[in-house]
Amino acid sequence: MGSSVVDGGDHSRLRQLNERAVLGSVRTAGELRVAEIVEQSGLGRTAVEEVLASLVTRRWLVEVSPAIRGRGRPARSYRFRAEAGYVVGLDIGAFSVRGVLTDLDGRMLASVRRSVTPETPRRQRLATADRVIGDCAREAGVPAAQVWAVGAGTTGLVDATGTVVRANAIPDWAGTNLVGHFKTQLVVADNDSQLAALAEQRRGTPSPSAPADMVFLHAGRRTGLALVLDGQLRRGAFGAAADMSALRGVAWEAALEYLHDVVPAEIPTVDKAERAFAAAREGDRAARAAVRKYARAMAVAAATAIAIVDPRLLVLGGAFSQAADVLLEPLAAELDRLCPRVPELRASALGSLCVALGAASLAQDAIDTRLLSPSRGPLPQLSARSL
Repeated sequence: MGSSVVDGGDHSRLRQLNERAVLGSVRTAGELRVAEIVEQSGLGRTAVEEVLASLVTRRWLVEVSPAIRGRGRPARSYRFRAEAGYVVGLDIGAFSVRGVLTDLDGRMLASVRRSVTPETPRRQRLATADRVIGDCAREAGVPAAQVWAVGAGTTGLVDATGTVVRANAIPDWAGTNLVGHFKTQLVVADNDSQLAALAEQRRGTPSPSAPADMVFLHAGRRTGLALVLDGQLRRGAFGAAADMSALRGVAWEAALEYLHDVVPAEIPTVDKAERAFAAAREGDRAARAAVRKYARAMAVAAATAIAIVDPRLLVLGGAFSQAADVLLEPLAAELDRLCPRVPELRASALGSLCVALGAASLAQDAIDTRLLSPSRGPLPQLSARSL
């Protein structure tokens, strides 16, 4: 960051900008020595020393005990207090509400799941989400007041205000304003497939040559697509980028029946696909044929996105990514038949937590926007509730 310059010599305003510059440098790096903070913030050493003392006093930063090597005074380092606050990421679906709690550096400390059904009334589904937030805090041993932000991912089209515009899987879900419901925290919301792709981008298998373009195939009891282009998640003008659920020929919902039909009728609906994958893994011919039919339906939409974007990577994510050992091969075969050039095909390691983890990342981004915005005024004394 460059040096802060304020018209009229407004010392208070200058100090606020300096605080954001120093906090931003340490927040981005995780831990920095004083000399590195001076270099990255663009401020003079005296100004940096003053701001560091103030931020430590107000508990935004903590001085790290330096390792003693050789002679002379060891260099002091500072880190952002990621344990000062927490976020909860929610995945509010037709069959379950999942939640994860992370600290401000994204370390997951708790994971909770509660069951619902597509017919669960809206008020009860939202009450379940409230309980999941409380459950996450209790499991992590964190006071509920220290949950600074909530990210909510859900099935359907979600607009910029956090309102569900369309939701085929849940009868009374359209019109739900998620941001308006969770009133006690900073709240952000988005479509589940978009957030699953965000989690993959932030938390997926690290690679030194990770491609900037990715198509994310979100496969589970609900199916969706999302795009990462030039390293950025693309929502589109109305949050509907890569939403192919209404297109004829994309038979996602019908495709699940292929899997359901090869397991006993008494198996609960929520478990049927997993049982079909297990049977295919064991060599059951009918189950393997069902998986091929399912893969064929998934490939139609994925190939459409591939033809438009021409990405280097297609990621199979969502709950069904845990069946990659039986699903990836037929999916690759179908894509090879449909696409002139098939990108690298990879299974996500995030499994059924992908949406909740993406929602937590979205919440962390919202907190950082507030913390580092120069228009937010002075940073307060850090307490349980500071945002």
